[in-house]
Amino acid sequence: MKLTELRKKLIEENLTGLLVTNKINRRYLCGFTGSNGLLLVTENHSYLFIDGRYTQQAQQQTQGVDIYEIPVGGSLIEVVRPFVKGATLGFEAGTIDYQSFIRFQALMEEVSGRLVATKNLIEELRMRKTPEEIHAIKQAAKIADQTLELILPMIRVGMTERELANEIDYHSKKLGSEGPAFETIVASGVRTALPHAHASNKKIAANELLMIDFGSIYEGYYSDITRTFGFGEVATRIKETYQKVLAAQKHAIQTIAVGKTLGEIDQTARRALQHENLAHYFSHNLGHGIGLSCHEYPGLSPQESLTIEKNMIFTIEPGIYWTEKGFGIRIEDDVLVNEAGDAEILTHFNKEWMTIDCNG
Repeated sequence: MKLTELRKKLIEENLTGLLVTNKINRRYLCGFTGSNGLLLVTENHSYLFIDGRYTQQAQQQTQGVDIYEIPVGGSLIEVVRPFVKGATLGFEAGTIDYQSFIRFQALMEEVSGRLVATKNLIEELRMRKTPEEIHAIKQAAKIADQTLELILPMIRVGMTERELANEIDYHSKKLGSEGPAFETIVASGVRTALPHAHASNKKIAANELLMIDFGSIYEGYYSDITRTFGFGEVATRIKETYQKVLAAQKHAIQTIAVGKTLGEIDQTARRALQHENLAHYFSHNLGHGIGLSCHEYPGLSPQESLTIEKNMIFTIEPGIYWTEKGFGIRIEDDVLVNEAGDAEILTHFNKEWMTIDCNG
């Protein structure tokens, strides 16, 4: 089905084939998870070119794909040559490395073909999830929820941010995650004002803000969740600001509907924060697609004109980073536009204001 849909796109773009160099796109189309290889999709066939390290893996993971092994000391270009004579081939302009581009460009000139740059051909397919993909992302979200439930009682005064991040990664894997979705973010106190604060050796202190941003992976599919807590009692200003960010996040989710643009959803949250004189501190897009990678097409930017469709999954994560006041707040959920066209939240861990006991 995925290859059939891609072939329709190739016809629309007047292409006879596509060179798939993006590892994730290669997995999406044919199931091969190896770190090296080239997938060539043409009007009627699919060819996977790999070296001998991956032959058995490719045979086990793929169906309906012709596998060609590059001999030791051989050249990928020479193995590919017979299949591309006179072809008009698309290539993934956003991911191909320069040296590969030069080699393929020379090859196509030699065989009277040509290369055409493409953008997001496969990513546009990936943004609409199949039932199997939705199930996997729901499982990844469930693992993230369970991890937070397990982790919060473990947090102690004097624990470093890095120690907490390590505990999150360990317990997430113990619960079934294939690994962290990205470098787990733990920020405390004034470091919450950093939008992507790497976990540091700072010790977590009593009565300060704590932000946790991480994700889990299930069968190759990702989740991404952010929660911000009070570790003990924090200033009233912080709790009041939290409620304003939460209201903006909830409002954005409520306005999600098939046919609206992703930019409209971003602007909804931005206007809500503007009403509270906080939009100046919201320094990133409202969210991003999620699936076989944690941050994938499309992005929810203010000017994004792409319209919402059923079976899209993306994050909604407004945040404010108030450096002058020494704190930041972000709240993030993964949201599915389900078959009914409604926004279905997949990350269920509590996001109402929480104060964690810091005296345990």
